[in-house]
Amino acid sequence: MPFEIVYSDQLVSHRIHTHMYYELIYVLEGAVKLTIRGRNYRAEAGSLVFLNQFDEHATHLIGSTYRRYYLLIPPTQLQAFHNDVVLLSVFRLHGEKFSYVLPTGADKPRFDQYFAMLKDTADRGGPYMDERIEALMTLILTDAHALRPDMFTLASEVSFLPMQDILDELDRSYASPFSLQELAEKHYVSAGCLSARFRQLVGMSPMQYVTQSRLTHAKQLLIKTELSVMEIARQCGYSDVSNFVRRFRKQFQVSPLQFRHQNRDVIPTPSD
Repeated sequence: MPFEIVYSDQLVSHRIHTHMYYELIYVLEGAVKLTIRGRNYRAEAGSLVFLNQFDEHATHLIGSTYRRYYLLIPPTQLQAFHNDVVLLSVFRLHGEKFSYVLPTGADKPRFDQYFAMLKDTADRGGPYMDERIEALMTLILTDAHALRPDMFTLASEVSFLPMQDILDELDRSYASPFSLQELAEKHYVSAGCLSARFRQLVGMSPMQYVTQSRLTHAKQLLIKTELSVMEIARQCGYSDVSNFVRRFRKQFQVSPLQFRHQNRDVIPTPSD
């Protein structure tokens, strides 16, 4: 199965954090306040919330009930259940004006059914499970698109510059030396045009995206392996370990070793 789907009714708030996943939260009952990239949102019953692996977010309980489903999709598996770049843009392209929360309103009963069927399909498994999951995700995403097409990137914009192909390339090569000029030349645009378009659609510069990828992978290596900080820096694209430590501390307010000690026994199982 290309992703994990979880039902939870735990009354837990979460501090600012990120995941190694794309995440889709569906609020079944209750409400929660979300802080995403420094902005506050309210997600009530029937709301869809789309997050990517770089969206720093926190959850704050509002009432005594918070029942939800959440999907955790590894970046390498996003296209395993769908390959429509417009539909997938709601996960990947979170520019400065992206609104994150999509209320389903009167269509809530239908989305309740979609997510219940999705959870049941994942739990039962069996032949054609992936096909059933893809069909249900198509219903979820196409119905979401019908409700809020402004949260999806237009087909004309996707064809102008294949931003999701560029993101795939950066995801694969995050540890390699990065050159904005070479990337722009590869896609027949100027470096300025690529940078401006990237920031508009993704919400950060290409170099910031690469840095986020490197540091996110470094966090996973610090938690899951006993590799030295020097080796982790090398595997994440930093030839200068001092530069790596400085960037890591700036991003997470702790050194790599402090982060490892604080999270040595933590298995990252987000439960937003």
